[in-house]
This record gives sequence, structure tokens and C-alpha cells, in this order.
Amino acid sequence: MTLDQIKILATQEESDILEFKQSTSELQKACKTLCGFLNSQGGVLLIGIKKDGRLVGQMVSDNTRLEIAKEIRKFEPPISMEIDYVSIDAEKYIISIQVPAASHQPYVYDGRPYQRIESSTSVMPQHLYEQLLVERGQLNHSWEEYLSTRYHLEDLDEDGIHSLIKQGSEAGRIPDEARNHNITDILSSLELIENGTLKNAAIVLFAKKVTPLYPQCMLKMARFRGLKETDDFLDNQQFYGNAFKILEEADNFMRRHLSIASFYQTDSFVRIDRPTLPILAVREAIINAICHKDYTERSSAITLAIFDDRMEIWNYGLLPRVLKIEDLKNAHKSYPRNKFIANAFYKKGLIESWGTGTVKMFEKCREHGMPPPIFSEYSGGVSVTFMFAEPIQRIGDTSIRSAAQQKTLAAQQLNLRQQEIFHILAQFDELKLPDILEKLQHTLSERTLRRNLNALKKLGILGSHGRGRNAVWFKL
Repeated sequence: MTLDQIKILATQEESDILEFKQSTSELQKACKTLCGFLNSQGGVLLIGIKKDGRLVGQMVSDNTRLEIAKEIRKFEPPISMEIDYVSIDAEKYIISIQVPAASHQPYVYDGRPYQRIESSTSVMPQHLYEQLLVERGQLNHSWEEYLSTRYHLEDLDEDGIHSLIKQGSEAGRIPDEARNHNITDILSSLELIENGTLKNAAIVLFAKKVTPLYPQCMLKMARFRGLKETDDFLDNQQFYGNAFKILEEADNFMRRHLSIASFYQTDSFVRIDRPTLPILAVREAIINAICHKDYTERSSAITLAIFDDRMEIWNYGLLPRVLKIEDLKNAHKSYPRNKFIANAFYKKGLIESWGTGTVKMFEKCREHGMPPPIFSEYSGGVSVTFMFAEPIQRIGDTSIRSAAQQKTLAAQQLNLRQQEIFHILAQFDELKLPDILEKLQHTLSERTLRRNLNALKKLGILGSHGRGRNAVWFKL
């Protein structure tokens, strides 16, 4: 590097690819920065320049050169650096050290990995370091592949496993004959068991009970009163369960809190029901969170937060290094952090395998006439935000003056499941709980149905007489 080039760099501010040090008394700090450069896109370190860009230089002796060489030998894997000693007067030099955009990340200096974010250097988080090791091929297995000696076949949900085979067969992704296979053979075909021992992925997908050994299999759900997380909760829940149960519980929570807009076209008597958010886009977002979550962090959880103007879904685990946020708008290669978990969702017909999930979210939002989803990375994870076309109202708002007005508002705000229950009871004078279950299009537990019936009753839409399964329900 020439002195003119150094002078140009000295007029710039420190950044993710440029740092100044006044002298080699800061050599260890400088090497941490070089490590951060190596673990990102490369950079230039200039020694002999103050933070304000003034060239002060320093004396360079044979001992100085030996000291720099000694510190550079502390980098692993070994890396070649371009070092120039550029004279600024008869006695003093600027030391320029350039490192490339390296291809064998992660690098460590003196046994620790460092990262460069803007003009700051810090120790790289453990989960990111492990992710880079996996990508480099130094670790032979990811977390989901590790064997779980504390769980056995009887700890898994057999009905859930057979459900996957049934739906996968119907989707044409699993051979029909697999319906006759035993549980061990099914798990072997999905690569979820090895020599009779279950892998972590099998626990995440099918465990009957995930606590206390797998606390990271958690979903946090909240409905906030307003636009900020500091506002009061209208609803706040935590759920522990396997991946498919988490998907189901997230669906239940959204159905309770996202309203349905109903309207008639001018030339038709057929009512059209339009959910607040496109269902397929939201389902893709939740499945993405499950499949790409970093399960190595035991205290992490998938979060689902509903505000008056938006819904946010966040999962722990950053994007693969080869992907950027802007890449998610277009078709891209799929880099699932948990390939066996993702494969199970694919076999069940719930996702595609070629990186089309995020593209589908954009398409469905556009078809729905709402803003595109917003992706971002923060707190070591990835979030997707769906903005509502209009702010949603809060079910149960008592500011409505008349009972008739309140009942009308409640009817407009029913979730999809409640709408279906309401339509069934609108067609019959009275029905018992088993009769309602039989007429529902989608399978529903008796407990969930009873909860929805009671919610409709509180809204003044349904009434009942009797108790338990013999209770008779009717539309008011």
C-alpha cells in the first residue's frame, strides 16, 4: 500500500472494513479486529494513525516486526496477510495490514472468534461460531442429528407420526406402502433414528412431552393492547410442545385474536369471508421459524406477537451467511438449519423444498391487498412482520354503547373457527356438542370446541342450556 492510498483512507471514518490504531501497544486489540475482518468481508488495519485520522506513525524495529509475526501466528486456521511498512518521515512508519474476504470462516485469534459489526469488534456468539463451523464442514453433525439417550419410542406421539405418513402419501411425497410400516421403519426412512437411538430432530418433531429436557421447544404468544411491547397484554401465553403441536397452538392463538371481515358483493347474496392476514403466508412464516430455529440455545423460544397494527413472528438463529435479507424476496437456494425437521414438514406436504417459502409470503400478501412482509435480524434471530391493511379492533371492547351494536361488532370479529361454528348453529335450531363436532370441516378437540362455544356465548352470540356433553347450544 502506498502513502497516498493511506492518506485517502485516513480521511474516512472507521467502519466494518477499516480501523485505525495509534501504535503497536494496541497490537492485541488490533489482531482481534483483524479476526473480525476475516470472519466478515475482509478489511484494512492501519497502525500509526489516530482515531481522528492524523498520521503520527511509529518507530519500527526488528523487534516490532517479530512481535507482529508472533501475534499473526495465533490465528487459526493459518491465513496470509499483506503487511506493508510505509515511511512517513526519516524515522516513523505507518503499518498497513490487509486481510481478504476469507473462505475458511470461522477464524479465531488466540483461541477465540471475533466478529466485526460496523466499527465495533466483539467476541462472536457461540451459536454463530458453531453455525460457521458446520458450514465449513468441521463439525460432522448439526444439533438435530445428535442422539438423545433419554428419549425412547414410547415417548413419541405415534398418532402424529402416522398422520405425517398419511398426509405425505396423499400429497404424493411418501409411498402408499409406508402406511403399513412400523414406527421404527418410518423413523428410519426419515433419518430420525440411528442404531435404535432417536435423534434430537425426532424429539422436536414428535415428543409427547418436551420439558424439562428440551425447554427450547417453546412458543410464546401475546396480544398487546396497542402498538408497543410495553403496552398492556390482552392475552399472554407460553406453550411447550413438539413442532406440529406448536404449529397447531399458534394457529389457535391467531384464530382467537385475528378477526374476519365479512361482506357481500353487489350482484350476489353469497357472503365472502376475508381473514385479516393471508393464512398461507402466515403458516409459511411459522413453519419457517420452526425449521430454521437454532435449538442449541435452550432458553430460546419462537415468539408470536399481535399488535393493533401488525403481527410479528421471531425465531432464534440468524440467516445463513450466504443469504441476505433482500434475497428473501426472490427465489433462492434453501439452507435449512435443521434439514431433518424441514424434511418432515416437506414430506407432510406443508412446505416446498427449494427456498420458495418467503417468496410465497410476498405473493400471498400481494394477492391479499396488504403490505409485503418485513424481514429483519435482531437479538440473534430473524423476524417477519405482517402489517395489517387496517388496524384491528379488540374483541370484547366495551366502549360500544348499545348491546345490539356490541353484538354486531362481536359477530364481525369472529375468528375462522368461530365463524364456522356460528354458521353451523345458524342452520339448526339446537345442537349438542358431539353433533357440532361431527359437522365441522376440520378435526377439533372437544376441549377446543367447548372453549370457542363459551367465547361465543360471552360475546352474546350463542346461548346454551344443560351441562357437559349433553348441553344444547343455539344461536341467539
